Amino acid sequence: MELSEVAQNILTVFTVACLGYLVGRVKIWGISLGATGIFLVGLIFGHFGVTTPKVLQDIGLVLFITATGLSAGPGFLQRIRRSGSSYIILCLTTTVVGCILCTAAIKLGHLSAPLAVGIMAGSFTTSPGFAAAQEAVQANAAAVTEVAAGYGLIYPVGVVCTVLFIQIVPRLLRANMDKERAIVEAGAKAGLEDAPKPKPNAFHIDKYGLCIFSVVVVLGIMLGSINIPLPGGGSFALGLTGGPLAVGLVFGHLAHQHPGVLNVDEKLIGPIEEVGLLLFFADAGIDGGHGVAAILAEYGMIPILYGLLMVITPLIIGFLVFRFYLKIPLLNGLSALTGSMTSTAALAVLTQQTKTDSIVAAYATTYPLALVLMVLVMQFLIAL
Repeated sequence: MELSEVAQNILTVFTVACLGYLVGRVKIWGISLGATGIFLVGLIFGHFGVTTPKVLQDIGLVLFITATGLSAGPGFLQRIRRSGSSYIILCLTTTVVGCILCTAAIKLGHLSAPLAVGIMAGSFTTSPGFAAAQEAVQANAAAVTEVAAGYGLIYPVGVVCTVLFIQIVPRLLRANMDKERAIVEAGAKAGLEDAPKPKPNAFHIDKYGLCIFSVVVVLGIMLGSINIPLPGGGSFALGLTGGPLAVGLVFGHLAHQHPGVLNVDEKLIGPIEEVGLLLFFADAGIDGGHGVAAILAEYGMIPILYGLLMVITPLIIGFLVFRFYLKIPLLNGLSALTGSMTSTAALAVLTQQTKTDSIVAAYATTYPLALVLMVLVMQFLIAL
């Protein structure tokens, strides 16, 4: 039996997904990886040379983040007005901690700046930061390789540690998840009670709102592609995550305020989120598995140790800040923390675990700022 290249790619992705869901169901001390199991299975496949088109990962990311933006759009602006400054402080905290640790790795640990910056980009799972670091050293081929090595090795560590952290913390606190969910959803409903009711004869382009969903994707990609110049010659863009997320939030808000033609059926959003997550995790895992063994053989365990520090320390300090200083509700705080670490994977698992999209607003507040800070920080650290 001979399979075409397209058939092979489809077979690979859904084989990884099937095995990944099974792995994600396994619980150790009550903790499970959930959909992140797909990512881990993908790493194994990638390590053994399996490849899939990068476009699958991008499509999955866009589908997932657009759907979550539409879900969280109603009441988003009200929530930002109430708590936006606290989320900004949290984002600044995690970024500064990461920057200090990266500087220590360069000055005290004697790692090269490109390698250390690549490790930090992987720890924060920030693709724009990674791109900014590579752009800053593009004249030096060896430095470009070191940035990529650090990022490729630690990115899976950053994803898994952040995903586990947001599951372990509620258990350590013995949090009542029903109560925490009620707190978040009560806040999400603030300002929504008086929203207009849908008009009975409202015009709909298609049955489920797929046309509007497509419009959001198109506008989101266009917004994310806009490059904003930064001091020092660099640039910043929201990318395939920030752009669709921002436009999804706006359309979700407008659809709630003016029910009718802009609505996307809620029955559509959930399945699109899940399919997007499947594609994103499967291809990202396969892509991340390439060359990991070679990097370990060359650098040993030292980069992994630094990577663990750059993941775990900002998470712990960020948690302490939002919990005891900023007094942010637990689920909103964890969502904002995943945004400050630019971890879409952790957000996906958190929304699955909490069974509410109301937490996405906190992520959406911190994520764009985290992207800007990461781009600036990477350029600064490379110069050390």
